[in-house]
Amino acid sequence: MITYSSIRFRFFSLLLVGLFYSLSPKSELFAIDGLTRNANNARYEGLAGTNTALGGSAIDVTLNPANLSLKKGRVLEFGFTNSTINTRYQDQFLDKDQKNIYSNDVKSTLNAPAPYIAFKTPITDNIDYGVAFYVPGGAAGGVDKILRNTPNGQNTNEWSGLNLVSPLGDSRQIRESNSNQFAVVKLVNGISVKFGNLSLGASIEGLYGYQRLNQKYYDVTGNIEIPGQGYYYESSKKAFSLGGILGANYTVNDWVRIGYSYQAHSSLPLDGGYTIGVNNPNYYRKTGVSYHFNLPEKHSLGFAFGPEGIKLAIDFVYSNYGSYLRKANQTLEDPWLPTPLGNIASADAHLNFRDQGGVQLGLEHKLNETWTYRLGYSYNNLLIKSNGLGGTTGGFFSIHHVFAGGFSYTFDTWSIDLGASYNAPRNKIYGGKGTDWDLSHAIKTGPTEFNGLGYSYNAESTFLNVTLGATKKFE
Repeated sequence: MITYSSIRFRFFSLLLVGLFYSLSPKSELFAIDGLTRNANNARYEGLAGTNTALGGSAIDVTLNPANLSLKKGRVLEFGFTNSTINTRYQDQFLDKDQKNIYSNDVKSTLNAPAPYIAFKTPITDNIDYGVAFYVPGGAAGGVDKILRNTPNGQNTNEWSGLNLVSPLGDSRQIRESNSNQFAVVKLVNGISVKFGNLSLGASIEGLYGYQRLNQKYYDVTGNIEIPGQGYYYESSKKAFSLGGILGANYTVNDWVRIGYSYQAHSSLPLDGGYTIGVNNPNYYRKTGVSYHFNLPEKHSLGFAFGPEGIKLAIDFVYSNYGSYLRKANQTLEDPWLPTPLGNIASADAHLNFRDQGGVQLGLEHKLNETWTYRLGYSYNNLLIKSNGLGGTTGGFFSIHHVFAGGFSYTFDTWSIDLGASYNAPRNKIYGGKGTDWDLSHAIKTGPTEFNGLGYSYNAESTFLNVTLGATKKFE
């Protein structure tokens, strides 16, 4: 016989299993497309990320720490998000020589769980403390064994130095795989101090990040890896940094509250190493690299309206990505990185990120003591355009129009929280000429001839985020 208690037990067992699975080393914890997600917990997921003036969750320590004062008593919340990212990549190369013509159309689906846990407690009547661990975002992009021409336009044997049988060795075309994994994890501590209707807050963030880049080449069938080509980069295990958040909220009256938060710029030291020429002792090299990845400032201004049982909220959000991520500079200790122009010591990536602004709308309605539902919508201008697209971009560009919904079911001192958001419609981005990705696929077609115009490419991506969580109030 299934009882109410057994249902609760099974729910929390499922939630804890999901949380620990997300934390396990073998999981795709960090495989989240989109540099940052709109929401960090189940409640705000259902509101499309709207939170700045609304507040009332323990996770506020990571968003607007001043809002810790809005929730009385001690509160624990935890859960995990699964992001399903669908990406489509297309390209083609046109040339007067039919042997150089090719096209690719690759679709991929990635499921990526990410956990969160937060706790807040009062210190005095006017001071509250909060702590949280969560994954704000990251990236997982890449293409697997797409068709392309050899970088110098020679046939496979001439380019690679191998002696593959015909027709494999005679083909000018090979297969290419690229992957990019990047992630940030945060541990945040903060306080809020209440002065009448005004609350001020501050948080210190401990950040840990990592990145992996991998490039491989294969013969035209995709079965034989070409030794001595490609590379593998991995950041060190010491990629720690500090950041900070300042926040404020002001209660105008029972129906109106205003909030503001500022997230400071932080820089992750992703120093690490490059392994070059894998699987061939004649080409194998290993060298260190110096590299810092910058996360931008973020400003959020929010308004919340309505009585206690029903709230309508709006946030205006701005992040100056363009100030920090126009270009990422990786400096190698030795000039061994292979490119179509020869081996170099500077692995610079022209990211061409743009400043991003957004508007988030959320409605939260408490129907009764048991049920609360939420609806949300957000608009963000695209983070990159044609000059920032590449085969390893992933879903950076796709957070645009987001539709969200969710609910909470409350019993005793617990609530079960569920939120979901969907990024639509699809936004196809066409790659620009002269980008890193475009130039790496141009070829020499003769001793003095060069085809730099025949290559074209585009990509599109959609998200579905589902966040399951629980909240516990301690009386």
